[in-house]
Formats: sequence, C-alpha cells, structure tokens
Amino acid sequence: MSEVSKAGISRRSFLRGLSVLGVGSVLAACAPAGAPAASSGNAGASKESVVIQHWVFWNQPGKVKDKFEASDDLKKALGDNKWEFRTGVAWDAGLTAVAGGTPPDIGVIGNYLKYMLKGSVIPLDDYISKSQVIAKDKFIEGNWNEVTLDGKVMGIPGYECFVRRGLNYNTRLIEEAGLDASKPPVTWDELLEWHKKLTKFDTAGNLLQFGIDPYDAEGGVGPGSDGFFLTDSWGFDYFDEEKKTFNLDNELMAKGIDVMNEFVKIIGPDNLAGFRKVEGQGSWGGSYNAEKQAMIIEGYWHPGETANEKPEVSKVNKATWIPVPEERRGKKVQFGGGHMAQIFKDAKNKDAAWPLAEWMQSQSFCDIIFDNIGWLPAYKPYFDKADPKKYPGLDFYFQSIKDADYWGKFIRCPIEDFISTKFIEIRESAYRGKMTGTEAAQALQKAAEDEWKNQGLS
Repeated sequence: MSEVSKAGISRRSFLRGLSVLGVGSVLAACAPAGAPAASSGNAGASKESVVIQHWVFWNQPGKVKDKFEASDDLKKALGDNKWEFRTGVAWDAGLTAVAGGTPPDIGVIGNYLKYMLKGSVIPLDDYISKSQVIAKDKFIEGNWNEVTLDGKVMGIPGYECFVRRGLNYNTRLIEEAGLDASKPPVTWDELLEWHKKLTKFDTAGNLLQFGIDPYDAEGGVGPGSDGFFLTDSWGFDYFDEEKKTFNLDNELMAKGIDVMNEFVKIIGPDNLAGFRKVEGQGSWGGSYNAEKQAMIIEGYWHPGETANEKPEVSKVNKATWIPVPEERRGKKVQFGGGHMAQIFKDAKNKDAAWPLAEWMQSQSFCDIIFDNIGWLPAYKPYFDKADPKKYPGLDFYFQSIKDADYWGKFIRCPIEDFISTKFIEIRESAYRGKMTGTEAAQALQKAAEDEWKNQGLS
C-alpha cells in the first residue's frame, strides 16, 4: 500500500499472500510521558506498565524503527508502557493469530473487512468521541468510509493511504525505443503498441525487457481493499451490495481479460514466469527498478518508493492516467484506498493501544514514513501540507484527485478474497489458451455464486 524491495513483505508482497511471521520484531522501552489527552478511559494511564503489541505486515517500517523510537510523540503515546513492534507479519499469519485468540493489541495486518465482518476487531467510536486527534473531518473522505461498517468505525487510517491508480513509465527506456515520452498512451490499444516496441528477446528467445505486465502491482488487484483494477478501467461494478448479486459474467469483463491477456501472450507466460524468478526482477517494482520493465500500473507510493530504493530510476520516472478501452478514451480513472490500524477484540491492552492510533497521525510519524519510504497518510492536517513535487511522478497523483471523472467504488463483499484468488487462476488459464475471455467471465461468475451459496450467504 506499498510493498518492499527484495527483502521481505511490503505493499509489493501483501497481495501475493507471502507468509513470514515476526520478521523485525523489537521490544523497546521508552521514557515515561503522559498519554495524549485524546485517550479514552484509562488509555495509556495504567499504573502498571504493560507491553503493547503492535504488528504490521510490511517490512519497510522495521527499517525506520529507530527513528520511531527516538520520537517524542511515540514516547508520549506509550507513557510508562513498552512497545513490541513486529514487522513482516503476513496476512495469513495474522489470521491464524486472530483465530487462535492471540492477536496483537493493535495492528495493520490486512484482512480488514474480514476482521470487521467476523467481529474480530472492536468499534472505536467511544475512543474517537474523546479524542483531540481523531475525527471524521480530519481524514480523506474515501479513506474514512473504508474503515466504517454498519455505522461503526472499525479502524483508523494509518501508515499508507491515498489513491491507487496510475501508469508509471521510465522515460529513458521509452525514448530509447523511439517513443515520445511526452505523449503517453491513454488507451489499451495505444499501450499495446508501446508494449510491442519495448519488449525484447535475445537470439535464443530469452526475455530481456518488456513493456508492461498488465497484472503486475495494482494492475492485478481485485477485488479487495485496493478495489478491482479491471472493473475500474472498463467501468463497471462487479458486485451489488444491496441486492447481493454478482456482475462478473458480462461483455466488459470478458473484453478486459482478453485485452490484458494479450500483453502476457506477447511476452510468453513461461518467459514471464522465468523472468520473475531472477533475483531483482520480481513484481511490485522489482523489475521496474532494474529497468527491465518499462511501465507499471501503481499507486501514489511508487514515486516515493522508487526514489528511496533506486534514486537513478526515480529521476526518469513519470506517471499518468491508467489505460482505458477506446470507447472510454479520455476517461480519467482513480480509486481511493489504503490501510488501517485495528484494535482486536481479544487484545490484552486495548486502552493502552489506542494512543498508538493517534500517534500514527503525528507530524513525526508521518514525516518518517513520507521521507524514508514514500507513503502518505489520510490525515488531512498532514496530507494537505505535503509536497506533491517531493518525488518525480508524485504530482500526477495529487492533481488526479482534482481531475478524475470516474472513481472506482469501494465495495464490501464478504467473499472478495475468494474471488480474488479465483480471478488469478482463471485469467492464467485464459492467457495460456485454455479458455476465452467470455468463458473466463462465465467461470468467475459461477465460482462466485457457488461460493456464496456454500458459505450460506444466499
């Protein structure tokens, strides 16, 4: 929201479901200080020191934990308590801990909607009512809507929030291919022509470079907390929350699969799979940083992450609108999303954990995250003052919130994880020639409806 470089779990790996628990755990005792006035009940004011377990699924925050520890804002939030900060907690590992009754006190560990629906996290409205830091009007509207369920606030936006749709491209590689970097493609047809000119093989047929993997990074997401990329690009909703009906078997879904699959077929599915296995050529930014992939569909975090991980590539990074079908030419598509801190029902120190949700909005916390990783919060007092030109390409995302004329809908679907997994399986069957886009759309619809019935949701 986003993922990491080659060493661990971050935005780049959380959607792939890698499983690494407890990487980068640290136990830090901090100097006494009063808890924020925002706190509720006995939050942060316990006479007896406790250990607050704080987990996140990314690895990047572990690299700046020393900066966190040096922060007066963290010391104030902790009071006399101690802080156990665990990074690299995979989504599946988090589910196991929560199901087993051993969750962290506070965590940003994915599966947000699932925890809400299962009652694994507590409503935070009582804390918010007493807080001087947290309030609905202090957050980007889309992010605040995402943390609510049935009128209750079930999480607080934190760490990484903001828009998710943009086409980033390497101007050096574009110009070397004889293309005009000042006129990026706006439709899938135009993007395909760029892709063909940018894809290169050696004499033995080995893949050396390619234009774009349309399913890499944000291009492959969905459905879930980052929306559903394909449905945003083609302009339809895959699920009706009120009617509880699916809209996956339709002409737009079929076309979307056929069009996106064409890019993979040009590369060669096995060529791409082998390419990804090479160190430094992974998805979610790896191959882009290695300048082996010329374009990538990514969110706002990409410019900052690239600058912090590969400064020389950052200098030639630009961002623009994602491609749309010819019939939607000129449509400017965006989606707002992000992550949230949740306090768990079985947590031992709920009150003591709450001030950490407030700390995640502090100037020092947000500065550390933005300066060293490239992420932005949804907290408007900070966000509104952030520099949109801090990283090459970032200004596009800031401008996009003003210019976008189609916003993908945040949809709450109880079986979104199942559909996401099936979508990956079915689209691969299609680009390997085992089914058409129409057949893939039909198969996805049937799988969703069958799972809905199997879970007793009818």
